[in-house]
Amino acid sequence: NMIIGVDAEQLGPDMMWKYKDPQTGELKALKIDERYIKNVEERLGLKTEEQRASFRNSVRKIYGQKLSVDPNYDFMDNLELVKAITDVRLKSDIAGAGSLVGALANRTNEENQKLYDRMITTMNDKLGYCRTCAQKTIEYFCSQEDDN
Repeated sequence: NMIIGVDAEQLGPDMMWKYKDPQTGELKALKIDERYIKNVEERLGLKTEEQRASFRNSVRKIYGQKLSVDPNYDFMDNLELVKAITDVRLKSDIAGAGSLVGALANRTNEENQKLYDRMITTMNDKLGYCRTCAQKTIEYFCSQEDDN
């Protein structure tokens, strides 16, 4: 939704975008985080402003088309986008926690367990992962971080 709202006409100077939720019909507000969006776009390999603008336009177009058929449409069919969002979220959690690899290795520590649980919950609730897939994705991501 942030990608759709980032260029919206009704986006205020506080970067709050008000929109009508297609599922509930309620008016909702969403804080647009441009840095987060740019990180996702960079993860997708979009380097120039033209590439980003084209991507945002195509996302809006696809969303509009799919939403008219399915009000619950959520982009989970765009595997490349889901992977980029997952990677950016995981990197942000790692940055906030210092070392996710350490947290995974030592989940006897209450703070590390909370971080891990929060990541699993986010991946379940916001990204549509089942618990097992979320755990495997985190393990895979951490093994990639170890290699770097």
